[in-house]
Amino acid sequence: MEEDLNTEELKNELKIAREYIEKLEKKNSILQSQNNKYLPGSSEDLKDSVIDNIHHPLLVLKEDLHVVFANKMYHKTFGSNEEKTKGRPVYELEEGLWDIPQLRNILETILPSKSSMSNFEISIDSKDSQVRYIILNAKEIKLFRSDEKYILLSFEDITKRKHAEAELKKNEQLYHELISSSTIAFAIFKGPDHVIEKANDSMIKLWGKGEDVFGKTILEVLPEVKDQGITELLDNVYRTGEPFYASQLPIDLVIDGKLENKFFDFTYQPQRDEKGNIVGVADIATDVTEEALLNQKIKRSEAEFRELVNFMPHKISLADAEGNAVFYNQNWLDYVGKNLEDFIAEPWTAKIHPDEREEVEKIVVGCLATGGDLDKDIRLRNKDGGYEWHICRATAIRDENNEITSWISSCTQIHKIKKEEQRKGDFLKLVSHELKTPVTSIKGYVQLLLSMLPKENSESDKKLVIKPYLNRIETQVERLIRLISEMLDLSRIEQQELQLKKENFSLNEQVENIIDDITYSNKDVQIELEHQCECNIYADKDRIGQVIINFVTNALKYSPESNKVQIKVYHEQPDNVAISVKDFGIGIAKKEQEKIFKRFYRVAGNKDDTYAGFGIGLYLSNEIIQRHHGKIFVKSDIGKGSEFTFILPLNHN
Repeated sequence: MEEDLNTEELKNELKIAREYIEKLEKKNSILQSQNNKYLPGSSEDLKDSVIDNIHHPLLVLKEDLHVVFANKMYHKTFGSNEEKTKGRPVYELEEGLWDIPQLRNILETILPSKSSMSNFEISIDSKDSQVRYIILNAKEIKLFRSDEKYILLSFEDITKRKHAEAELKKNEQLYHELISSSTIAFAIFKGPDHVIEKANDSMIKLWGKGEDVFGKTILEVLPEVKDQGITELLDNVYRTGEPFYASQLPIDLVIDGKLENKFFDFTYQPQRDEKGNIVGVADIATDVTEEALLNQKIKRSEAEFRELVNFMPHKISLADAEGNAVFYNQNWLDYVGKNLEDFIAEPWTAKIHPDEREEVEKIVVGCLATGGDLDKDIRLRNKDGGYEWHICRATAIRDENNEITSWISSCTQIHKIKKEEQRKGDFLKLVSHELKTPVTSIKGYVQLLLSMLPKENSESDKKLVIKPYLNRIETQVERLIRLISEMLDLSRIEQQELQLKKENFSLNEQVENIIDDITYSNKDVQIELEHQCECNIYADKDRIGQVIINFVTNALKYSPESNKVQIKVYHEQPDNVAISVKDFGIGIAKKEQEKIFKRFYRVAGNKDDTYAGFGIGLYLSNEIIQRHHGKIFVKSDIGKGSEFTFILPLNHN
């Protein structure tokens, strides 16, 4: 009975145990199913779940180095497919692309001993004959619940990166060579103590302390700059990050053991790291000592020039190439009662008398356009509102390329001279009027006496000795009358009263008549006339004759050794006519040729005291020709004679 009871209990316990085992097996089956979900047991599951989505080319190899599969990126990168890769030895892939001794050695010897290999770089020749650079990573893996081993082999093509690194290295080398060989001095100071990290050859040469400067502070290399404010400037740039610029800053440097005063243009620029923190200061400097010393000389010269022109009694001014005033000397400022700034702000032509302002402004415009000189008598208003006469001259200053860079002008007060000229003109006018009547009477009486004498072919004429003297008296009286007429014309010109009585006449006949009159009074002269053209003109016959007479009489007067004169009538242009009078006398110097048409100017010479006249004949001739809208000029050489020419337009209107 007891045995039966024990057997029944044992059966119950076995049943309970069997149920428990069934529960464990069921639970184990569930766990295994879950485990297989996260850890696939086949290559297909592995490929589909993880490896196929890796963004680098990757191969899964068996221990015998045959390919289990290649991921999508591998096929895309190398242009292959599953048929070309699966089950094949890795060395046969891509037509031997991976048949590399290093790879075989790694996979068959190194990898088994270390179970992994990282960042192994190799270079290979690709199909396009270009070198490609590959990074290999390999690792042995063992699948869950399996003794089978696999090898994960990944590839990373770093060809572009290698090329970029090579180009970067090349550029860095080029940059360093450029900085090193640059004539501009360059250095980099690191840290708050300004330790010299870099310095090119120009900076090392500039310091003059040799090449052993790297790793030292700026004060260790250049102790002489300690009290010159340099370190304070560097400290401020390092602390604030604000760059500093200097132009022609003087610095004393001990160069090769000798203290020298130098001038520099330089820049201090803050240097920052990748986080923007200031880590140093860059120094870019240029030695401008020669330029600075030259500027000092120029400034001294300018100061001396200002002192000189302020000391001069003339009114001196400077203007730029466009004629804008930039400087007036003290004499100018005292005359107008203004300071330099105020006077420069207004045009100087505003000081000209209203009657002359428009004409002067036109002349100034012409000078600026042509580069010609200004030379004119002008009335200028003073600080009291009165006008005083000045002779104003301006000339262009040109550079080595003959380009106008500025203008310099002077105005000299001639008010007293003008007053004296006016008084002299009034006197001459008075005297001329008073003399004209008696002189005309004398000429009339002389002509009366000559008319009363017998004819030249009579016998009694040979016994008379008075007739030649009367002829001489008549000649001298005509000269006196001509002189009086010139003085009256001068007065008329000054008072704008000279009138022209124009008419049509033959210029050729006028010249011939004048030559006949002159040769009648001067038997020993030789005048040659050449008519290259025949023309009539519309002009004042007497005034044109006055000009021709002046030319001829001057030619005879200034040719004491020769009485030969050549006159030519010709067309200078189709629309004008010209008359030239050439002598073989003393000639006129170049510097005097521009002055001989001025009033009262006489040509100087070795015998100028023997040449009679007041210097108004050519002045009147010039005025007459200008009033006919013509022009007058002279060509001359000292000792060879002169040729005076005037040109008149043929347009009668």
